[in-house]
Formats: sequence, structure tokens, C-alpha cells
Amino acid sequence: MGVNVIKYDVVIAGSGIAGASVAYFLSRKGFKVLFTDVKPFERAGDKPCGDAMGKHHFDELGIEYPKGEELEGLVKAIDIYSPSEEIRYRVTGEGFEVNRVEFTKRFIRLAQNKGAEYLPEVQVRKLLFKNGRVIGASLWSRSRGEWEVEADLVIDATGMSRALLRQLPKDWPIRDDLRPQDMNIAYREIRKLKEPVEEPEILRIYVSQEKAPGGYWWFFPYSFKDGVVNVGLGVQGGMGHPFPKDLLYTKVLNSPIFEGSEIIEAGGAAVPTRRPINTLVWEGIAAVGDAAYTVNPIHGGGKGSAMLSSWCMAEAVEEAANSGGLTTEALWGANKCFIDRYGAKQAALDIFRVFLQRLSDKDLDDGMRRKLIKEEDLNTVSLHGDLELSTVEKAMRLLSGLRRPTLLFKLKTVADYMGKIKEHYRKFPEDPSGLNSWLTDLQRIYDDFLKKL
Repeated sequence: MGVNVIKYDVVIAGSGIAGASVAYFLSRKGFKVLFTDVKPFERAGDKPCGDAMGKHHFDELGIEYPKGEELEGLVKAIDIYSPSEEIRYRVTGEGFEVNRVEFTKRFIRLAQNKGAEYLPEVQVRKLLFKNGRVIGASLWSRSRGEWEVEADLVIDATGMSRALLRQLPKDWPIRDDLRPQDMNIAYREIRKLKEPVEEPEILRIYVSQEKAPGGYWWFFPYSFKDGVVNVGLGVQGGMGHPFPKDLLYTKVLNSPIFEGSEIIEAGGAAVPTRRPINTLVWEGIAAVGDAAYTVNPIHGGGKGSAMLSSWCMAEAVEEAANSGGLTTEALWGANKCFIDRYGAKQAALDIFRVFLQRLSDKDLDDGMRRKLIKEEDLNTVSLHGDLELSTVEKAMRLLSGLRRPTLLFKLKTVADYMGKIKEHYRKFPEDPSGLNSWLTDLQRIYDDFLKKL
């Protein structure tokens, strides 16, 4: 690096919701921050998704609720339909349908107001290393060409592309490459229906191995826009399933409700649906959002948990700076922060996800019809990652569903291993030296679970 290279405390690649929010959280603490994105400002955070966010994320982080152009609608509950669509569970909870571009722009402006430097249409091309540590990156833009910057910490917030993490040595635990089976590939359209939607503040999720193998399809109304809905379908990756757009058109959009509807917007994307990344920090580089696998493994929502990972990262950077420097050891608290607030629950939901993806439509219908999993169970799973079945309830459910005893026994195994995973995450190592041993034990729990399942 030359003498004219600019030095930052933190350089962030990617300015979607994760990157823009971590830029804001860091800049308001007084750090010198540079955050970049390959997209122009007008398309900040533009990625196809369901656009729903739980109110609790805003409350937990002390963030102002979306309003104005940021807000597409209010959410009061989610209805989950069985494959036959004859059984419906309602999971209550307040939330919002957001315009993710306008919502992301909010954080970009807030970060800039606090002194962060924002560079749209700029690519972070290559990590720079010295003595086994990331010390900066090379940037490129069409107008300026290539240049280098130094940083005490570089954050990958590039989403599923993981543009920087993919450059790391494979033995760095933060690299943690994603298996295709641990992602969901989705396609969605924003459509204007000919008629208004009944109960527009209720989101609908439909589970069906026949229509959406290993995933689900969704129907999310925008309650502030009569008849406008976000409809999409996701499938498990790596399994050879048909492309989700084809399934959406042949299995869903041929329904009479979509007849004569108008396409406003369309697109596809992949999301990680697994436990969190091995570690959020390592030798001068960090990860937040989709790049760190912070998405909910069951429903694929990731905006709220992405912001939470960004908040935890900013808290850890502040603590590390106050203790002498942004070393891996000093930044380790980012892991503990995220695991305590979301990651342990997320790992438990990953166990539940693996179970659900192996159920047939008959299993799902029978299980929901006979209340082997009840609405209050889903509320508890969603909020805490726990599937607790009391001894009395187990006996009652066994008596009411003797035609499917194997399913009940599997459910008991799932509940047990969800608890084991959460307990293991509560014992996350206090410093980097214990990580390899902890990861070995984690893999052993997964292997045991799969054998018993």
C-alpha cells in the first residue's frame, strides 16, 4: 500500500439492510466508516423477498417503525395452511410489510449524517492481507478505476454472494461455505389483483411438498394498497427440484384469484436457511446479514435478524476499540451477543427445518389435523426456538393419533435435539481458542440427530 492510502476504522462491502445498518450503528459511535455497494443509491437494498418484518425487531433495537414510503402495510398474524389447505393455524404477532429500498435508504442517510462515507456503484474487489490478517481492500468503480483502502476491520455484507468471505483461506472458520441443501431458492412477484383481499393484515404461508418441495409458497397482502400482494414460492436447494418460477406458475398462479391480475414487479433470489455462521469475526474480517447466515431457517425472513447481527457487531467494535484494538479476541463478543439474542434460537429452528423438509404432505396434513403440533407450539417455536411437549400432552397426543405413532416419536426426537442445540450454543467458547472443539461437538449433535431422524 502507498503512503496516500486512506485509513478507515471499518470498511463495509454491501449496503443492503445489513450493511447500511451496521454503517449507521458504527458511525453514530464515532467510528470512521466507509460503506460501499455495487448498486446505485436508487436501488439500495433491492432484493426480491417477502418484505415482512416483525415489530419486535424494532422494539429490541430501539429503531423507529417504518412509515411513509417505507411502509407497505401492517401485519397482525400469519396463517399457516396444511398441504390440503383444509387445516389452518394462526400465529399471532404484529409486524410490517416494508418497502425494503426506502427502508435501506433510511439507514444510508442516517449513516451519512453521522459522518460515514457512502460510495454507491463501487465494488470491493479484493481483500488485502498482511501477516495472516486482513488489513484492507481494493475498490473499483467505472469512473475512478481501482484503488486501495486500509481498515482495522473489513465487514462482508454482500449477502449470498459472500464476495469477500469466498476469498479467505478455506481453513478460516468464518469462511464456512454453504451447502446447496441449506439454502432456499425463491421467486416472487408483486401483483395487483382485480379484487381487494379479505383480511389484508394477515399473511398466508402454504406448506406443500408437491407445490413447493422443501419450502413453501406465500401470499402476503400489502394492507395499504388494495389488492396488491407479494406472492412467491421457494424450494430447497441442491435437491434437483423444479425452478420455483415454474412451480409458482403451474401450481399457484393458475388459481382464479390471480385471473386478470397485473404484474408490478418480479424477481428471484436465494437465501441461507441454516444455523448461524461459525463465527462472525476472524483476523480482520467480519460478516453480517445473509453473508453470516442470519436468516430464520423456517420462514426465510432475514431483515430483522440482519439488523440484529449489525447491532451486535457495532457493540463489539466499540468494546474492542475501548480495550486496545480490533483483534479477533477483542471482537469475540459479537458472537455471544448474536447467539444470546437470536443465534441459539436460529440453530434450534434449523433442527426443526430439517425435520419439516423430510415430512410428506400426508405427514404434514395428519400432524396438523390431529394437533400433534399445535398453534401454541408454533408460537413458542417462533419466539424462542423451543418445542416443549409435556408428559401429559405427549400421552394425550399419542392416544389421539395412534394411526401415526412414528410421526409423534420423530417429533419427540426433534424437540429433544432442539433443546440440545440450544444448550450447546449457550456454551459457545469464550475465546477463539475453543472454537474448533466446539464445532466438532456441534457436528456430532447434527450427525446424531440425522441418524435418529
